[in-house]
Amino acid sequence: MRPTLLLLASALALLSCGGDRRTSSTQSGTASAGLTGPQPLVLRMPRSGGPPRVFTYPRVDSLVWASVDPAPMPAEILAFNDHAGTVAYVDTRGRPVMLELRLGTMAIASTRRLTGLASADGRSIFGIASDGSVVRMTAVGDWTWKPPQPARTLFPQPDGSMLVTVGSGANTRLLKINPPDTRILGEIPFPAEARTVRSQLGDRLYVATDSGLVVLRTRTMDWAPPVPFEEPIARMESTPSGDRIFVLTEARDRIAVVDRYREAVTSRFALPGKAADMRIDPFGRYLLARAAEGDSIWVVAIGTQRLMGGVRGTWRADLPFVGYDGSLVTASGADVLVYDGETLRQTHRVRGGASEFWFPFSWNGFRPRAASLDEPVRFDSLIVHSDSADTTAGTDTAVASEADPVEAAPQGGFVVSFAAFLGADRARELAARIRVNGQSARIVSSLRGGATIYRVILGPYPSRDDAEAAGRASGQSYWVYEGVP
Repeated sequence: MRPTLLLLASALALLSCGGDRRTSSTQSGTASAGLTGPQPLVLRMPRSGGPPRVFTYPRVDSLVWASVDPAPMPAEILAFNDHAGTVAYVDTRGRPVMLELRLGTMAIASTRRLTGLASADGRSIFGIASDGSVVRMTAVGDWTWKPPQPARTLFPQPDGSMLVTVGSGANTRLLKINPPDTRILGEIPFPAEARTVRSQLGDRLYVATDSGLVVLRTRTMDWAPPVPFEEPIARMESTPSGDRIFVLTEARDRIAVVDRYREAVTSRFALPGKAADMRIDPFGRYLLARAAEGDSIWVVAIGTQRLMGGVRGTWRADLPFVGYDGSLVTASGADVLVYDGETLRQTHRVRGGASEFWFPFSWNGFRPRAASLDEPVRFDSLIVHSDSADTTAGTDTAVASEADPVEAAPQGGFVVSFAAFLGADRARELAARIRVNGQSARIVSSLRGGATIYRVILGPYPSRDDAEAAGRASGQSYWVYEGVP
């Protein structure tokens, strides 16, 4: 559900598809001391509606970012994109929503009634319109495709392709396209009544049928040999890599493990009782099973298939989950409890935390940048200065002119960064609205991966407190960085 992409220092513009838009002001928390690698975080959004907040993990009381504007309450998280810092989700009214953590904006991607909402990358959301056409919503606009027959289900793939089921009964087919190209790249028969699950890597689609489990190789669009089961499949979950599938049959007291490479059931293990549901840790370490009766949550170590034990908690769309460090997070009454994954001993209690929707993710977008990343490139004795009229591809070079005031970023001190844009017009528009204590916001530009990024900043300030005060006084979303943003 979470694509693993390298972070670029850029931001998406607001969705331009004609949906509702809200721009929020934010408050920046204490920056993490580390400068590299993704930072474990958790997004918390009030279930009754309200401003979203981001906390560090496992220190779930350490605020990193907070919005002052409310966001639609999530019903389901579709995907997170760590390239752009966007969270794609479905709200409780069934609408597709995009939350942009860099700009602090929330946008309803479409006001049309759509079904089958899905996302593989967190930057585009797919849905099915009332006439059976497929709609893709992105920051730059919508794309619509009407298949030969009305679409029934959608399976967006991490490589950008899309699988679409059409038809009904014995005439159900699975089509493959690569949006925005509308050419059908492949087509095969598909089971009419089937439950599906895909691996996070996206190269397998597992389908439960009346006779057992069948596996579709999505890249080559062909079926692997079926894995028979003597009783109907009630629930199934894939490990992140897709190398194993955990199958809960109608008996519900035992889980079968299907090996992707052997294409057979390789082991089974018993549960303490009948299970109503299950889910797998995104890192592939633990399987969580919900007891059919009572409020028990059983924890199974996937590697050894050993029952670690159980804890009490409420089973929800967002909770329980397993954090990056292996800890288990559950809702218990009005509170949220954090348990050590090995000992299942309680380590934290977040009072009132059950009134929020929780979503764990990893991202380095809230980390401060090292000033050395933006130093001029040195070629022996030649220094490429940031104020040079000639730019060198691959270096961070500010471009300035009287008609287009883009300034070199100051060195040293603390800088307030408001946003980063791929277009200078958007940056100038925001900079024109920001003036604090007689100082106007400036624009600095730099090259990243061959693209020019335009940043809106204030500063430098002699201390972080001064920079924080300027950011709050601006009334805009902001982050504070030491040195060059």
